[in-house]
Amino acid sequence: MARKEKVDRNLGNLMDEVEQKMFLLKIDYEKYFSGIERIEPLREREEVRRLIRDMLDDPMRATQQRFKYQTLKARFQSLELYWTRNLIQIERGTHPKMKFRADLHAKPAATAAAPTISPEQQEVLRQRQEKMEREERAYKLVFEKYIEARGRCGQSTDLSFDAVREALHKQVRLIKSTYQTESVKFRILVEDGKAKVKAVPQ
Repeated sequence: MARKEKVDRNLGNLMDEVEQKMFLLKIDYEKYFSGIERIEPLREREEVRRLIRDMLDDPMRATQQRFKYQTLKARFQSLELYWTRNLIQIERGTHPKMKFRADLHAKPAATAAAPTISPEQQEVLRQRQEKMEREERAYKLVFEKYIEARGRCGQSTDLSFDAVREALHKQVRLIKSTYQTESVKFRILVEDGKAKVKAVPQ
């Protein structure tokens, strides 16, 4: 009969707290990037980072808790990569949402002289922006699942989201060109003990 692992309840409660704080922090950053909040939630971000770091002080004997810790750590690393990329775009003035708001407020006197955009063109631009945002969310979701799978397999989770996204984007272009399809789906597989991402035409 297999021996039942002892689960540290205090550690489990701490992990639940960290997961909740990560969820709230993600919402706070989305508000900040959208301009709803004027101050970046740096204090809350540092608190989550500290809690994740402090969890290593206690030995994790239960496999389930070790796996959950690795998942939380990988998810937070993924979020930090996403936040950092957005902050760099804001600093450079290239962030889509910030640039859009800046364009609205810049040179109001010249607005009357600027050529107007028809409703049809506005709709095309809106759809294009929504498509880009959907693709970005899809790549981010695949990246998070891939990092989680690598953590379960004992592989390094220190990967760059931008590098993984670029590799996935190349696969999408190749598959669309080869199979003449408009839709590509990604699957996370484990082969020979290693996590892999496989692109499948739809």
